[in-house]
Amino acid sequence: MPRYFWPWNAPRQAIASPYPTWAEMQQHSRRMAAVSQAWTALAQQPALVQRAIRQRHARLESQRGAASAASYLTTTFAGRLLPRIERVSAQYRLGAMRRGTAAWLSGQAEQERGAAAAAGTLWELMRRFNQLPDMSRADVDMLAGDIASFIFAELVQLHAQNSGESDWRYSHRLYLTAATITREFRQTPPLWQTVTTRLFAPEDVTPAIMRMQAETWWKGRLRRIAAEWREHVQIALIHVSKNNSPYASRAALAEWREQKRRTRDFLQSMELEDEEGNRISLIDKHDGSVANPAIRRCELMTRIRGFETICNEMGYVGEFCTLTAPARYHATLSSGQPNPKWDGASPAETQRYLCRLWQKVRARLHREQIRLFGIRVAEPHHDGTPHWHLLLFMRPQQAARVRQILTEYACQQDSEELTSEKARKARFHTTAIDPQKGSATGYIAKYIAKNIDGYALDGEQDHESGANLRDCAAAVSAWAGRWHIRQFQFVGGAPVTVWRELRRLTEAQEARKLSRELTEAREAADNGDWAAYINAQGGPFVRRDELAVRIWYQDAEECNRWGEEITRIKGVYLPDAGKEKPLLTRLVAWKVVPKRKAEAEEAKQSAASWSSVINCTPLTEAQPAGSPGVLARLTHCVDRLAKKNAKALFQGHSHRQNAPP
Repeated sequence: MPRYFWPWNAPRQAIASPYPTWAEMQQHSRRMAAVSQAWTALAQQPALVQRAIRQRHARLESQRGAASAASYLTTTFAGRLLPRIERVSAQYRLGAMRRGTAAWLSGQAEQERGAAAAAGTLWELMRRFNQLPDMSRADVDMLAGDIASFIFAELVQLHAQNSGESDWRYSHRLYLTAATITREFRQTPPLWQTVTTRLFAPEDVTPAIMRMQAETWWKGRLRRIAAEWREHVQIALIHVSKNNSPYASRAALAEWREQKRRTRDFLQSMELEDEEGNRISLIDKHDGSVANPAIRRCELMTRIRGFETICNEMGYVGEFCTLTAPARYHATLSSGQPNPKWDGASPAETQRYLCRLWQKVRARLHREQIRLFGIRVAEPHHDGTPHWHLLLFMRPQQAARVRQILTEYACQQDSEELTSEKARKARFHTTAIDPQKGSATGYIAKYIAKNIDGYALDGEQDHESGANLRDCAAAVSAWAGRWHIRQFQFVGGAPVTVWRELRRLTEAQEARKLSRELTEAREAADNGDWAAYINAQGGPFVRRDELAVRIWYQDAEECNRWGEEITRIKGVYLPDAGKEKPLLTRLVAWKVVPKRKAEAEEAKQSAASWSSVINCTPLTEAQPAGSPGVLARLTHCVDRLAKKNAKALFQGHSHRQNAPP
């Protein structure tokens, strides 16, 4: 028997209320408020952040719906990415004006209106500085010019208030004024430690003052800040990772390739001309020097192979070490997910940490009288965080102690996270080189090729990103250029500069007359035998003041644009013979000139123009006579006088309106 005689007598599910409950309304309000706050926070971020988040939001909205897109805004962006971005931007963004700057502004101007105008101008420049990641190259250069003009104007005003002060006090006031403004933009003034810690001569600070009021000096610094700020934000957005673009962002890689193209176009449009009018191709000289990645790689491999030869001759052993920074320096985990321990450190900051660690290790080894030599290679993890590979040669009885010292210092910082053998091995790992399994050069060859041009790495995959190693070479080079990281550093041995100059030396008979050491060093360099060259110079542990052959520098007749004397490499000399009897390796003086018009048209190149490769700009009639650039160039013409008296910096200011161009 059915429980209910008729089916409609059975109880049915109640019809849902068309009105939301109070709890549902509160939840919806909180969700909408979170979305609104996320949009508001996004509007305050740099344009590259807004563009990336909006594109991701639009993609999710079209693929998964509005609810999924809103969840991405409130959870992923506001909850995970926004704190990372703010942590990065806080390292670059300028805040309130320092007390020292405010006090200087109030004391600089005699009238309140003048002080207020100076403060307002500085505030506006600081506001524009905080927009650097969104600026184009032209806007960055315009800001650099405005900052330089502001400093120049303040120095001119200070010069007008001068009342017969001594040269030392006058130079000190000029320097501190320029340095105060420079430090407001988080830049270290030239000679800051010298001026603030010891006495100085007025002519010593004149070049520093000229730099701080020069547009070209500020251009270089602001361009670097803008580029690093953008790349650092890309790291915070996890755009630099194995899941997106390993080692360097796509934008950084594109800018690196564009700069390479522009540089090569410039080199192809220029020639080298000697004093007699003879010309040679500049691009051919470039391709035949160590600026060519292939030649640079071959030279590095030659030097490493020479070190290995010396190691075998001395009965030393090799150790291959890998040194990594603690977890808080890594922006992304090995899985490609954001690292919650990351404190916003940039690759440049991580490199400084590794350098400080190595300084401690070298000091400890020196105290314990342990001598070693080898090479260090700095390369990035997939998220751009650098780590080091070290190939070190040492005595067999000292290998265990070297491992112990390296392990002690590598695991010293944030040691609480090293709770397992896997974690300790990730922080620092060393492998004894077994000659039966391969040579020491073979251990390091892959890392050198990966960090230069990917030579002979076709078909091999990167263990971090999974990409082809040959394709990774461009990204690694872009990474090193963006963060100004030195990829290769030799430990011990003689300087390579002497080696290169000896290879230029053609006076073999004259060398034989001077010294046996010079003859051996020259023949070794000429034959590409790095081991023989090191032995001729005094061995792998030779001190710089004990080298058998040294570089000879000659003072140039002219000064640079800052009024400083220039010294150029002209040859080599023997300490016993003295600098009075050098062997010249650079007999011809060359200058860079544009190609002749017919040659330029034949090579399908436009007329040569000044580019960022050359850090100087020709003076044109279009520039106003009273501009800071003109006055700086007029000062450069009397740089000899400026070196004697810092007041020469602003001599003629009262007549600058009628100054010739």
